[in-house]
Amino acid sequence: MEKHILIIEDDQEISELFQMIFETVGYYTTVLNIAPNPEFIDKGGFHLVLMDIRLIGSRYNGDELCRLFKSSYPNNKTPVLLMSAESNGDILARECGADGFMGKPFDVDNLLTRAFEMMA
Repeated sequence: MEKHILIIEDDQEISELFQMIFETVGYYTTVLNIAPNPEFIDKGGFHLVLMDIRLIGSRYNGDELCRLFKSSYPNNKTPVLLMSAESNGDILARECGADGFMGKPFDVDNLLTRAFEMMA
């Protein structure tokens, strides 16, 4: 079964880069440039959610969306990997219940390894 990754990133170029990285190695992706409702994540059948913490123009930032998703759908075990260039991104990720955090800029090999491990 092909793994499906939801990418939530407000920067178009970065979201396209994520999409290219994951699709090149055989993952299926859905890309959103604004934060969806938590229900979208719950019903999407995703194997991983990769999202930026700062989502300009969205109703929620990534840490807020993660917190809402995790608290509203506790039986959904879809892992959430937050990414950010924010200096306190790791703290925000931990506080909202994210399953992982990676800083930006990122190493592609480390990103793929982390994603693979989180979906295993």
